Amino acid sequence: MNKKELVMQENDKVDSLQDVIKAPFKDLEYINNIIITKGAEIGWSLVSAFLTLFIGFWIAGRLKRIIERRMIARNVDLSIRTFLVPIINIILKLIVIVFVVTRLGLNASGFIAALGGAGLAIGLALQGSLSNFAAGILIILFKPFKVGDYIVSQGNEGTVESISLLNTVVSTVKGQVITLPNANLFNNPIVNYSIKEYRRLDVNIGISYGDDFDKAQKVLLEVLINNEYVDQNQSKTVEILEFAASSVNLAVRCYVKNSDYWTAYWQIYRQVKYTLDENNISIPYPHTEMIIKNNNESPNIPFEPRD
Repeated sequence: MNKKELVMQENDKVDSLQDVIKAPFKDLEYINNIIITKGAEIGWSLVSAFLTLFIGFWIAGRLKRIIERRMIARNVDLSIRTFLVPIINIILKLIVIVFVVTRLGLNASGFIAALGGAGLAIGLALQGSLSNFAAGILIILFKPFKVGDYIVSQGNEGTVESISLLNTVVSTVKGQVITLPNANLFNNPIVNYSIKEYRRLDVNIGISYGDDFDKAQKVLLEVLINNEYVDQNQSKTVEILEFAASSVNLAVRCYVKNSDYWTAYWQIYRQVKYTLDENNISIPYPHTEMIIKNNNESPNIPFEPRD
């Protein structure tokens, strides 16, 4: 190999080394050009997406309030309103999010599929919550009770304050607030005292065996007839309920409006007590009578105290 060929080989090696050194810088220059040329476009897309999200959520909130006001104007039941309005709000916001994803140039169908998969996974993890949600829909559809009704279920009783996606809130007469899962409510017996306009009021009272039942029946019926809360168009009853150990127990029955129930309850109990006292009819209480028999054949031994 002559000297000229050696020089050419050396030059080729130098050129190759320079290309290797310059290659990363060329890549950096390419990336820099992309950032400069595409940065403004990407930045504007992000700003636009955030603005769209903000404005979309604001519009969704306005639409939700408009729909709620329309429901109120059309006298839609409060139970349906409190249940549907949150669902409508969630659906509107999901529509806004899908629109923003599409505006960013992402695949909306892929996002929806991913959202569906995440929803399925969450649903499997929260099966109890899904059953409460399904029960809430059934409660709204079949209406075993509604907001404002007085119900009794699973040992809990009170006035229904709200029916939400997962639970029902009940306010008791003691001022307590009880949150009951919808599934437990729907799958167990419910006593609803508010479906009917009138409710029967029961007063159980005992009189002595020596008292006149006819007289007691007459004066107690007068109490029911003269009471302003008792509905005079429905039956009023005063009859013997049972023969107890120390009293004859009477059943006093009448019907009052649901809204007046507790007022009538306290008033009638007071009037029953006052009326029986005024007519010398005793209300017995359990007591024990001790009878001592004197046997004349037994020796009469005086009691002598011991020292």
